[in-house]
Amino acid sequence: MTDKGIFNEVIQEGETINPYFGQILENGIDFVPYIGKLVQTVKINRLVRRFKEHDKKINFISHLAADSVLSSEYISQRIFPIIFSDLFEEHEDAKINLILNGFENVFIEENRNESVIINFYDMLRNLRYLDLKRLFYLAGLTEETITFVQESDVHGLIRNIDKRLENNGLLNIKKTWEDIGDSDSDKDRDDIEISLYGNKFLGFILEGDGLK
Repeated sequence: MTDKGIFNEVIQEGETINPYFGQILENGIDFVPYIGKLVQTVKINRLVRRFKEHDKKINFISHLAADSVLSSEYISQRIFPIIFSDLFEEHEDAKINLILNGFENVFIEENRNESVIINFYDMLRNLRYLDLKRLFYLAGLTEETITFVQESDVHGLIRNIDKRLENNGLLNIKKTWEDIGDSDSDKDRDDIEISLYGNKFLGFILEGDGLK
């Protein structure tokens, strides 16, 4: 059975949401790398569910794609396979809307820079939603923070997340006397600065001016 045959239900669900999205699916599946090895019934069912849960956004993106100045070959062969793989493989449902936001912003910004798009999706793929939630808080996009008890496992996790965000170039942590000798210290908004790359990344994965 071909990949298109295996994914017939996925394509049909896409066509139900928007015929143009069904066309993107049908044209783009052949360009998704190693899709035959990845196919599992559970993942296909999960993907169909995700399409149904985000049908309004997918329909909106499909209208953007139909009217876009970006070539259909660029979308179907270069960009869509990345998004499809992430929608198919991502374990955390909370990240699906962010993946779709990036796809939406490709059309809104008429982004032809494939390297930048790939880099942003690589970054999104490598971060857990808890990392992103912490980044949103530090960037002032939400007041929802991660509560913890001093010296608890979660306390240690937050410090680790802050270092990961810094190591990935998303933010800069201001150094204090407490940081001399690589000692751990807690950080908050006043102690960090979102980098240029971090701001561009946030602009890619979010709708409009921030979280929705």
